Amino acid sequence: MARIWRLLTSLKTCAWLGLLFCLSGAAGSVAMGRFPELFSDMDARVFAGWFALKGFRDPAATLWLYGLLAATGLLAVNAACCTAERLVRIFRGEVTLRRLLPHVMHVAFLGVVLAHLASALYGDRIIGVTVVQGGVAPVGSTGLALRLDRLDAVIGPEWPPQEVAAAVTLFRDRTPVARGVVRTNEPLFHEGYGIYIRNYGSTPGDGPYAVFDATRDPGARAILAASLLFTAANLLYILPSRRTDA
Repeated sequence: MARIWRLLTSLKTCAWLGLLFCLSGAAGSVAMGRFPELFSDMDARVFAGWFALKGFRDPAATLWLYGLLAATGLLAVNAACCTAERLVRIFRGEVTLRRLLPHVMHVAFLGVVLAHLASALYGDRIIGVTVVQGGVAPVGSTGLALRLDRLDAVIGPEWPPQEVAAAVTLFRDRTPVARGVVRTNEPLFHEGYGIYIRNYGSTPGDGPYAVFDATRDPGARAILAASLLFTAANLLYILPSRRTDA
């Protein structure tokens, strides 16, 4: 047990896992280019659902994913064990901000990993909700319905339009529950779902239409908070101190 604990708290372990993570990511960038039919819908699904469906279909093409997931999980374990061991020593001696900051970074990293895990397991993605202007379409199995009230596109000298705005209304049981204007990278949020405009166009018979995606990402706020904490701890740690033990 002592040998396993030393391995889990070792800085060398962290370095080797970081190398495995980078190599797996590099292999993944090649594999995704060589097997586009396998990975084409990877971003259209919650990761856990996609991996359960396709992660074991072609082990040669998805082997990099196993390496990436294993490296991430073991890095999280390494960070947790290292922090647990060092904090005991720190609180037995003199507690200073500079000695605590590396472990604040570890905790923030663990927060990011756990938040991504929550999103991968409990998130939801509904792709391609197509609505004509004035029409209504169901948003997957959420019980919500989306009406496209108006589609406006500001046309510039070149395609695509400079700005696209879709005024929409969300209904539940025919009762309006949310209204707003959806623009590129400006979704409408309701009940944890973000409604994003994906595409738009016009048909001779039905007039303007828009295609929307609905995404629920339960870990998004936690990822942002942990990332800000990690960045703040890094900045404080690299700032020069007046005392070596500050």
